[in-house]
Amino acid sequence: MKKGKLTSLLAVIMMILLVATGCSSGASTASTQGAGTSDTGKANSGKLDKVTLQLKWLPQSQFMGYYVAQAKGYYKDEGIDLEILPGGSDIIPEQQVNNGVADIGVTWVSSLMKYQSKGWGLVEVGQIFQKSAMLLVSKASSGINSPADLKGKKVGSWFGGNEYEIYALLEANALNKDTDVKLVQQDYTMNQLLNNQIDAASAMTYNEYGLLLESGLKDSDLHVINMNDAGVAMLEDCLFVNSDWIAKNQDLYVRFLKASIKGWADACADPEAAGKVVYDKDQSVSLAHQVYMAKEVAKLVVPQGFDPANIGYIDMNAIKQTADLAYKYGLLTKPAEISENTITSKYWKEATAK
Repeated sequence: MKKGKLTSLLAVIMMILLVATGCSSGASTASTQGAGTSDTGKANSGKLDKVTLQLKWLPQSQFMGYYVAQAKGYYKDEGIDLEILPGGSDIIPEQQVNNGVADIGVTWVSSLMKYQSKGWGLVEVGQIFQKSAMLLVSKASSGINSPADLKGKKVGSWFGGNEYEIYALLEANALNKDTDVKLVQQDYTMNQLLNNQIDAASAMTYNEYGLLLESGLKDSDLHVINMNDAGVAMLEDCLFVNSDWIAKNQDLYVRFLKASIKGWADACADPEAAGKVVYDKDQSVSLAHQVYMAKEVAKLVVPQGFDPANIGYIDMNAIKQTADLAYKYGLLTKPAEISENTITSKYWKEATAK
């Protein structure tokens, strides 16, 4: 072979080798980049979205569903890092959510309606308690066997928005709240009733009534007027959000609600375990009281005959009754607006869709 032809052949071979090497290098680079993209995707999918929940009161079994869901990792399963903010007498959940301190809040429906009537852009997006927990309790020895027997008696109320079911109860039984009974400011113990300073006391089924039993009284020593049975019940614990926040975080809220419903279902199915979870979180009251509270709260979240699959359901008839009573007895200065702008079930429907 001549030298010129040999040189040309070598040049061709070198070019082929260079192209092959370049292709191999490119393939390797592409493979590396693909792996990098995949790892980044996993990292992003593993990042938890921060959500803050504002409670209406201190940590107690009233809110057990959220604590159980948190303890069992249900929020993390939905990609959420949940912070639960305790409430208190000086904390107004509506203000916390309206100001952006919290993303989601727990409050009573009548209270939410009051702030909605002021023009605050707050929306109810879930109803946890299906029944009212409000009672009027008296000693059996007082002779108060029916609402009519309250005439001439001293009746305790916490006021501050808690008095409207009492007003409705009195009027429904032809009693004037200003002249037929003496309404007395009640503290958060049951000492006034125990010491006979008042004849009937306000009590929540899951808290103050239990305090009376813990004091040594028996059910047979007490008479109870239940607001649900009297037809004047107003809805209590609901979930609400700021309308601007939910417009940007619909999927996030639906994921939060899915996890919360699972937590509530577990808590109601095993309230003793739920009470222990809450007690371990905050030992402000005894374990026995937290368990008592959990058992009673379960009856409000999943009342007899209620399908646990419907936890969080918004009963519009109960909403309307709450709104009507709130307006009639002065909590609201004008009828509540009941529309998609103030209350909606669409996120609940999405969260519970099969």
